[in-house]
Amino acid sequence: MDVKDLIEYNWYCRRMFLDSFVKLPWEAVVEDRGASFGSIRNIFLHGLEAEEGFFMHLASGKIGEWPSHNYDKEFQDIEAMRKYMEDVEAKGKVYLKKLGPKGMDKLFPVSWFKRSFRVEDVLMGVVGECIYHNGEIMSLMWQIDAEPPYKDYLGFLLDTRKLEHKGSKKKQTKKK
Repeated sequence: MDVKDLIEYNWYCRRMFLDSFVKLPWEAVVEDRGASFGSIRNIFLHGLEAEEGFFMHLASGKIGEWPSHNYDKEFQDIEAMRKYMEDVEAKGKVYLKKLGPKGMDKLFPVSWFKRSFRVEDVLMGVVGECIYHNGEIMSLMWQIDAEPPYKDYLGFLLDTRKLEHKGSKKKQTKKK
């Protein structure tokens, strides 16, 4: 399995979530529901900040300042959220393109653990962060009777035709 594919899967799902927020009244998106970062919007934006931060830190080789935004002032509508999401994804794509296969095994110091981890493992941590916050957003949407988007990894592979690009599409034969 390729961590880059999992990151792309996260981006794919994140776009689906943002598109689903458009169907909700804005008040439902920003209402503090007592969740990890309060509202659906804030949880979504936290995931983006975490991802942007890790890509910045990995690119520089060390942990530095984390991105920080005033969500209420800077993100007053879906389009502001979309612009930020697209910016974070673009930065991530640049980083991943430069990384190359050997870069995945490079060690990266994580100060709060007082040790270094392989870049690939740090990226898997980013994937995990996004996945569990997506699950949190799904739960919040169910609580307000809104249908959250859902796309499992296999469906993502089929939708994006990644199986064909990896050469794993096998010739299927019909049984008679």
